Amino acid sequence: MNTYNLVNTKMGSENHKRYSSGNCYPVCAMPHGMNFFTIQTVQSFTDNWFYSPTSKSFEGIRLTHMPSPWLGDYGKLLIYAQNGPYRNHEKHWCSYDPCESIFEPAYIKASLKPDEYTVEVTPTERCAIMRFSFENALNNRIVLVGEDICYDVKDSTVYIKTSQTAAKNNLPEEKRGSLIEYVVLKLSVPFSYAVNGNEILLELKCDIAEVRLSTSYISFKQAELNMAHELTDKSFDDVKLECEATWQNYLDKIKIRDNNLENIKTFYSCMYRAFLWPRKFYELNENNEPVHLNMSTFEVAPGVAYTDNGFWDTYRTLYPYLSLIDRDIYGEMAEGFYNHYVDTGWLPKWVCPYNVNCMPGMLIEATMGDAIVKNIIRPELCEKVFEAMLKDGEVSSGIRGVGRVGLSEYRRLGYIPYTVAKESVNETLDNTLGDFAIAMAAQKLGKTDIAEKYFNYSKNYVNLFDKKTGFMRGKDENGNFREGEFDPYEWGGDYTEGSAWQNAFGVYHDIVGLDKLYDGKLSEKIDELMNAPRYYRIGSYGTVIHEMVEMVDVNYGQCAISNQPSFHVPYIYSELGDPEKTSHHVRELLKRFNSGYCGYPGDEDNGTTSSWYILSAIGLYQVAPSRPDFATCTPLFDEMTVSLSGGKTLTIRKKDYDLSKMSGSVSYFEVMNGGDLASIVMNKGR
Repeated sequence: MNTYNLVNTKMGSENHKRYSSGNCYPVCAMPHGMNFFTIQTVQSFTDNWFYSPTSKSFEGIRLTHMPSPWLGDYGKLLIYAQNGPYRNHEKHWCSYDPCESIFEPAYIKASLKPDEYTVEVTPTERCAIMRFSFENALNNRIVLVGEDICYDVKDSTVYIKTSQTAAKNNLPEEKRGSLIEYVVLKLSVPFSYAVNGNEILLELKCDIAEVRLSTSYISFKQAELNMAHELTDKSFDDVKLECEATWQNYLDKIKIRDNNLENIKTFYSCMYRAFLWPRKFYELNENNEPVHLNMSTFEVAPGVAYTDNGFWDTYRTLYPYLSLIDRDIYGEMAEGFYNHYVDTGWLPKWVCPYNVNCMPGMLIEATMGDAIVKNIIRPELCEKVFEAMLKDGEVSSGIRGVGRVGLSEYRRLGYIPYTVAKESVNETLDNTLGDFAIAMAAQKLGKTDIAEKYFNYSKNYVNLFDKKTGFMRGKDENGNFREGEFDPYEWGGDYTEGSAWQNAFGVYHDIVGLDKLYDGKLSEKIDELMNAPRYYRIGSYGTVIHEMVEMVDVNYGQCAISNQPSFHVPYIYSELGDPEKTSHHVRELLKRFNSGYCGYPGDEDNGTTSSWYILSAIGLYQVAPSRPDFATCTPLFDEMTVSLSGGKTLTIRKKDYDLSKMSGSVSYFEVMNGGDLASIVMNKGR
């Protein structure tokens, strides 16, 4: 089976601000590549929803780094062609047939009208080659559109600086705009040029022109070095074949036998998404050593770096998934995030490429703790990574969006009051998980005193449990629950992107302890959640937000599998020893996905929703990253073969599962030994 041809890069790409089917756009890139390329169909260069899969409008090929429309783009450049009289950017658009165009992980091709030309693009990690094929050799031009761009032209080469426009809300005024992407474009044919505002016009007299494009965040010299590393002596077809082969190798890490072709297409389209993020933010110098831009000093620093990643989203699924099939890249990513700590003094919260104040908690603690506990981080780095994690737990930064929110109150009271931080329930629960991750890492490293202290901290979730209502609730600094009538269907306030129904069960690391608060009836409470009305009150948001509508459309009670806080909910049953219920609900929830334009039930954030689908199809889900075990359910496909990191193979056959003998959890290390997953999972009472 050619898994590459089963990928639909347009999965989840039909979106707008009021409704998300993934908030994706079709990406042509290397796995974890520094640059993405796509087609822009929306006229506005600043609109973050710049692509529609059904639009026949072609604005150009877009060099993009946008991790999410909610964060915005940076280092962007629009490239298109014209023939005949010049038309400015506002009037230049062409038509194309999106159904006849080619959108692949390694290649995009589109034919344009009334300008008679075809454009193709294929990428490397930091470069790309574009090919323009015109109907005739007269009056043709390539147009480059940027935002406040600076340029220079020498011989057959164009040098462009693009400015940073995204994720500046947490950046000091004096540093805004300091991130520059250096773009070098070398044309295969002679050209003259003109400039019109933010457009550079490259006038040609030929019917075929190739553009070799290279980027750097360091300098033009580094961009030229990147081009030398990645494009020397390579033709367009060479690059395309190399990129295709790389994707094929990644996708072949999991092989499927099943008769449901739609589910298989959905699975491989999700794999493609999960291998895009996070993005490399490092380059190789003259000595072939990794270097990156220090986002504190804006100077060149040694080592790897990764960017465009929101840990509140990805800690739940993306990194547990990578821990199964690509431990090496996970280890390199963890080292890159530690380098962010070296550069800035703090681990990142949401990196894009600055540290962004977005979402509650410091969930990188769970990602780093998981990497330590699973022996993914190289041993000589573990102590340093732990030092960075411990700083999160011990020191208040005093800087908005850096480190934990309300840390002093949390340590003094055992919770974060709603008078100190918004979304205080989520902030508190996420802190308890972070404490658990620090404790697990400390235990792994033999720091027993620290481990004991932080295991105790991780029990702080009990301080917000309201026995009367059966939910986690916000408290003030005097220990009083928020006044007024409590409504578990009301969104916002003490909760993130949901109500109490979506957020009050986020005790990922201690489901058994949470069950005790419910007098052993947590399973019944989750039954109630699954069957509750599909209803919401707008609450503190003041207006309908897209997550509310998506929760209703999921049509599964209050289990909003459309958003991250509900990802673990169906697995709570397995955590309590009932994988049969988990299996039933997961099978039903997987039906909310498909490989089409509306393929996701909500936002697909940096590979995390795709990874939920992949793990759930395999039949494994890590409820508490940093605790090396998986909750279990029955698999989706008849047979799967997973090539694990380390060279061993995991075989999964649905027919071998017997729910009466199935354990609700399994050790990560046992899974990584390979073999038949059913025989590992069928160990109830063992």
